[in-house]
Amino acid sequence: MTTFERLKNVCDSVFEGEIDTTNITVESNLRDDIGINSIGVLYMAMALEEEFDIKFTNDDFAYITTVSDVVAIIEKKAKK
Repeated sequence: MTTFERLKNVCDSVFEGEIDTTNITVESNLRDDIGINSIGVLYMAMALEEEFDIKFTNDDFAYITTVSDVVAIIEKKAKK
C-alpha cells in the first residue's frame, strides 16, 4: 500500500464520512478541495504520526497546502 493510500485510509478513520475520500488526489488542496480546517489537520496529523510511527513539528505544517505536500513530509520522516 502506498503512502497516499494509507493517508486516505487515515482520513477515512479520522473524518468518518465527513469528507469524501474517493475524490482525493495527490493534487487536492487540503482546505479548498477537501474541506479540512486547521483543527482537522491537527487530528489528521496525530493519526498520521501513529500510522507511520513518525513525529511532526509545527514547522512541518507551516507550508502544507496539498495532499502531495503531506505525502512528501511523511516519506521524508519515515526514511529517518
